[in-house]
Amino acid sequence: MGRKILIAVISILFLVLFLGFWKGYVVIKGIPNFILPPPEAVGQRFVSLIANGTFVREGWVTLYTIIIGFSIGSILGFVAGYYSAKSRTFEEVISPYVMLIQATPKVSLIPLFVIWFGLGMPSKLLLIVLSAFFPVMINTILGLRSIPEDYENLMKILQASERQSTVKMRLPMATPLIMAGLKIAMVQSVIGAIVSEWMAGDRGLGYLLVYGSSLYDANLLMASILATTFLGLILYWSIELIEKKLLFWHESKLAFTEGT
Repeated sequence: MGRKILIAVISILFLVLFLGFWKGYVVIKGIPNFILPPPEAVGQRFVSLIANGTFVREGWVTLYTIIIGFSIGSILGFVAGYYSAKSRTFEEVISPYVMLIQATPKVSLIPLFVIWFGLGMPSKLLLIVLSAFFPVMINTILGLRSIPEDYENLMKILQASERQSTVKMRLPMATPLIMAGLKIAMVQSVIGAIVSEWMAGDRGLGYLLVYGSSLYDANLLMASILATTFLGLILYWSIELIEKKLLFWHESKLAFTEGT
């Protein structure tokens, strides 16, 4: 408990120092509010946008898009990774296309998506799906192929079926790497959602960034950035929470628990 309190105190101290430096810089340099507002002005605007429901309405649009796109991309990535780990032929067939899509800057695809699907949900979803797909696929392949051969031999000695070996041994053993892929995919999904709303959306937190920029409203811009940061942190922590529940038995979690 003492260690956790110390970490919390140090974190709060760093935040206070950062805000103090920000405030001092604005006052000493005489920076205009439309360029860099003081922290209290950003905080007030942030609270007001929550109070009037703006962040709730626009944040829900972004959150809903992220959850749907992340779910679809993760499922497709897991399935592709599973069959790629199971079959070299399957991997060799799809790898060139996957690498081609991954190597293409996804932002450059948004104008094409807008032409095909128009502004709104379809274009945003497609970008998020592509953002989440690759990390889950790669980590699923790595997880399933990194299982020690001794475990495979043990399941053969026990005369386990293919299904039993997969459910009881392979997937649990691969879960740490799969969860790592999901965390990366979630971060990429949040970035993809904000960028897609920025370039092809008419709702959401990304759209608020464009709106604030068009008005030269630095308060709105920084408050919206703060909102997207909190949303990204909450979604990332939700994956971490699921990971802790699933991997309570894993040595990395046991070592972390013993060290606290």
